[in-house]
Amino acid sequence: MYSMPRPFALAFVLISFMACSEHAPDQESSAGEPSDRGPIETENLQQQSGLITLASVDQEKKFILRHPTQQAWNGRLLVAAHGGTGGPSLSADGVEIGTAETSLDDLIGYYAIDHGYAYASVDRDGVGATAQGLAVVKEFAEAVRERVEKALGRNVERLYLVGLSMGGGIARYAAEDPEGLFDGIVIIAGSGGDLGTQIDRLARRAALWPRIDPRAHPGLPDDNPEVRAYSVSGAGTPVAARPLWPFIGASASPESLQRTLQAYGFEGLSASQLENFRVEDYAERPGFLDRVQANDTSGQVQVPTLEVVGTFDDFVLPEILAYKRKVLANPDSAHYHRLYQVKTAWHISREDDALEGFRYRMGRMGFGPEVQQAAGKFGSYMPAVQQALFFLDRWLTEGVPAPPDQEIDGDITNIGRLQG
Repeated sequence: MYSMPRPFALAFVLISFMACSEHAPDQESSAGEPSDRGPIETENLQQQSGLITLASVDQEKKFILRHPTQQAWNGRLLVAAHGGTGGPSLSADGVEIGTAETSLDDLIGYYAIDHGYAYASVDRDGVGATAQGLAVVKEFAEAVRERVEKALGRNVERLYLVGLSMGGGIARYAAEDPEGLFDGIVIIAGSGGDLGTQIDRLARRAALWPRIDPRAHPGLPDDNPEVRAYSVSGAGTPVAARPLWPFIGASASPESLQRTLQAYGFEGLSASQLENFRVEDYAERPGFLDRVQANDTSGQVQVPTLEVVGTFDDFVLPEILAYKRKVLANPDSAHYHRLYQVKTAWHISREDDALEGFRYRMGRMGFGPEVQQAAGKFGSYMPAVQQALFFLDRWLTEGVPAPPDQEIDGDITNIGRLQG
């Protein structure tokens, strides 16, 4: 029996579609190719925003709901779960430029509206990729579905969830949720892939990063053994992604590893034990693996789920690859999952304005402009995310399975398309 994971101690704070009764294709409904629908005119766009009371947190939260007119609406509602825990979005110099309910507008929100969707998002503001985070998103989705149906005078035909980073972790939980509120899901650079891999990588980063930190060791060549060791077991991305390593690398420490391990019954480990920690070495410790598994995702995907991640994403790529192995080990649900890897893309796509907030934090960590600007020089997963939404909707409405797992071009000037 699957149980909802409790909060993770986070390290930094395609197979044919088998139709079933809950997800049977609707042969009479189609969203059409992404290019078939022109942009929704501004005068035809309606918006609600402000505060919404959510019982799951007993708080009011900021939200946004946008939808076209009844005539232009395609019958779909897309709910978005932002990255991080929410709150203010910052510019590179630390100035507040918005709040989290609008943070996925450029990545998927505007695209969805232009293609006839109703689109909604809530600023969780303090709630991360936890069971409570899923509860907030589910309650919000139910509430905005009622609003959309009231405003447009007919039922929502399909309810989809898209999530980025921690919001992608929430979307992953939703994909495994036996209650099945959402008809389909898109996960973008999502957390929560595999807890054991996450813990092991945190330990390796804490041990290895200080040996290659450019603040202390400037000028180390790419063929340096320590650099290559960090690439393999710390970052899980190729050395070519090295300019992107500092943010996550510098966020790891023996102290953060110790705090993580305390949640699983480890107290008082020596510096040497922390430096060499691997989950498999403690498999016989009473209760340890049970605690890890109770907090982990299962790979038992319940609904069509398309996942997009960059091959240079040192936040989550190794955990996502481990998650794919878990999915493939579940033959009853493996046909629901697709993984699209976008070459050279990082955790945040190069054109996403969220990079500004990362640059601000990098500056405060002591990294200069070269490191701060690096993420904007690599791949883009935005086209892949938008294509994934199209393929997800076509899968559910026309019964055409999404393209198989694949790597695609992440060069924004020569972006590759998903190949079916």
